[in-house]
Amino acid sequence: MTNRLPPLNTLKTFEVAARHLSFTQASLELNVTPSAISHQIKLLEENLGVRLFRRENNRLLLTDAGSYLLPECSRTFTHLLDVTQKVRELGNGRPLTIALRPYFAQKWLMPRVSSFWQQHPDIELSLHHTIQFSPTSLDTYDIAIAWASGQFPGLESHLLVNGDLTPVCSPRTLKALGEPATAAALAGQVLLDEETSDNWDRWLDLAGQPRLKPFKRVSIDDTNVRLHAAIDGQGFILTCLSLLERELSEGTLVAPFATALPHYSYYLLYRPDVLNNPQARIFIDWLKAQAA
Repeated sequence: MTNRLPPLNTLKTFEVAARHLSFTQASLELNVTPSAISHQIKLLEENLGVRLFRRENNRLLLTDAGSYLLPECSRTFTHLLDVTQKVRELGNGRPLTIALRPYFAQKWLMPRVSSFWQQHPDIELSLHHTIQFSPTSLDTYDIAIAWASGQFPGLESHLLVNGDLTPVCSPRTLKALGEPATAAALAGQVLLDEETSDNWDRWLDLAGQPRLKPFKRVSIDDTNVRLHAAIDGQGFILTCLSLLERELSEGTLVAPFATALPHYSYYLLYRPDVLNNPQARIFIDWLKAQAA
């Protein structure tokens, strides 16, 4: 008896013959002669050191060892078939579709994605930019990265980037604020709003200035435009610092206040069954590692 794994072809021959309880039927399925089936079974029994079949009244039956081996072989070959099909899809599959906000794509994903392509050159990504996220988006896309609160019934969700909001401005704007920089000094500044003024109102309340009246408030609904307005010295914006590593390190923007407003964050979202796609699983694992 040997401790080595029997050849897969002999195990497959056994699995087919055991399912049919017929060497003749097995030979038809495997497109070989019945004598070839008999020879393979003999080799397997010699390898294992145990009989797998017995004959009773001209009927082929399984021994106890054969009855134990059959379901294990069936599960193994079913799993191998599933794995090889997924590997085949990995090589020839459609692009992986990702729905995400353009600001996040520009500031976080695109600076990192070249490392993904270097590791996985055969996986194609198709990015679809959208401002509004709905769980029904995942009826169309494989993966979403959403700016949201984190409540997603029926979806797998993982925090990628903390979205707490704090004011940032250009160094030139900061000089006009005076020393020391206080929330009260924002009364003489321009505050650049999103679509609504809610977040600035909440931040000012948190900073102890609920009734502060700035010099001017300007609504800009595009995050990229709002960001560049701040870089150009046109006012203060509220944003999450996690997406501004480059600007903060280079000094084009500064964050003069410690107060941060708890808010939405960027979440990785997908339906549980998307993990059946090996491309999606690889990309999801990569995103989690980047965010860790």
